[in-house]
Amino acid sequence: MRKTTQVIMGALTLGSVVTGVQLGSNAKTQEFVPSPLPTDKPTTEPTPSATPTNTPAPKPQPQVSRTSDAISYRYGVVQLTVVKSGSTITDIRLDQATATNGRSAAFNYLVQVALQAQSANFDSSMLTGATFTVDAFTQALTNALNQF
Repeated sequence: MRKTTQVIMGALTLGSVVTGVQLGSNAKTQEFVPSPLPTDKPTTEPTPSATPTNTPAPKPQPQVSRTSDAISYRYGVVQLTVVKSGSTITDIRLDQATATNGRSAAFNYLVQVALQAQSANFDSSMLTGATFTVDAFTQALTNALNQF
């Protein structure tokens, strides 16, 4: 079995090298065109300078955070802190995120999906086998968001 794997990997590597050489031989070369040299002669017309505008920069929104209640569920406890700037969720921190049998791996995925959705209403269909964990996370997120 190992010998077969080595032969297959060797063939794939050789194919990659041959393809790379073929692509490299067909590459177009570009001519080098030097940039013009600066002169000591001043220009006769001054270049106009940009006039500064007095438009005030928008004030940054203060960041506000709210922590959810601790949500106990069949496999552990979920408690999180949601950070918002204006109406945008900027961060979700897991204060407590316990789960058994590898279910805790779902939390990082859930944080990313919730940040993209900017709400507790998100599609978790890509995550299987963690229904209770997803439900507890959603409850905690909803609880924190309702405090804003």
